[in-house]
Amino acid sequence: MTRYKFLKITLSIACIMTVILSSALCVSAASDIKYTNKETGYKIVIKDEADLLTSDEENKLIEDMKAVTAYGNAAFWTTNDYAQNEIEQARIKRRELFDFDSGCIFVINMKIRKLTIQSYGDINKFVTDSIARSITNNVSPYATYQKYYECAKDAFSQINTVCERKQISEPLKVSGYVVISIMSGLLIAVTIAFSKKQNSLIYSYDLGKLKPYNIKGGFTGPITAEYVSDTIEHRPPSYISFGGSGGSGCSSCSSCSSCSSGSSCSSGSSCGGCGSGGSSSF
Repeated sequence: MTRYKFLKITLSIACIMTVILSSALCVSAASDIKYTNKETGYKIVIKDEADLLTSDEENKLIEDMKAVTAYGNAAFWTTNDYAQNEIEQARIKRRELFDFDSGCIFVINMKIRKLTIQSYGDINKFVTDSIARSITNNVSPYATYQKYYECAKDAFSQINTVCERKQISEPLKVSGYVVISIMSGLLIAVTIAFSKKQNSLIYSYDLGKLKPYNIKGGFTGPITAEYVSDTIEHRPPSYISFGGSGGSGCSSCSSCSSCSSGSSCSSGSSCGGCGSGGSSSF
């Protein structure tokens, strides 16, 4: 009987502790929600775990982020946790906060010195892989000089800009086009230089179909093997095919339900829509 009472008391205590812990977690999660858009229902969440912002800066950032909630949830998260894949880390946190609702998250990871943007849902139509990389690259100088509020403010400002179907500065994209143009020009130039029609030094011999050859001094006749024994045949070089892939392609996304391995996958992919993401170092 005593043993039964002891077991009953233990179970009761365990239940009470579970309820208290669940309540505490709910209160903590609720405290992270700083604003809810009454028209769209989308929320703003700020989790400054690395303690990069002052209270005043956090309040100002809430105002800066409000415009984004017209298109989806918005989260700002700072962390000191190591991540082997920063985009996947951001995706997991975004999913933890907003599940499968439209939303984006901007992450400052102080451990690996990375800025990351990850998006999902309707907002992902605008904040694609390339856009995320461009934005993080644009705001990285702020983080380099420890201006973290300005960094986050500019990041969400640019997110809102692209959601409004306006353009932002994409220097990496432009430089990529320049490199491709230069390489294409060099390829064309080399091709012309080694073309048989443009360069008389390039030719090949078919001993079965030899053409007459005029030699200064009066001899005219077909070339035989003895005349071509010392000939050097010029051949164009083999060209290397240059290619590239995005920062968060679907090739590494093996699980369509969770995208648990590798980086994020685009919403239109066969992986079921894990969202897009991009990152830059600072």
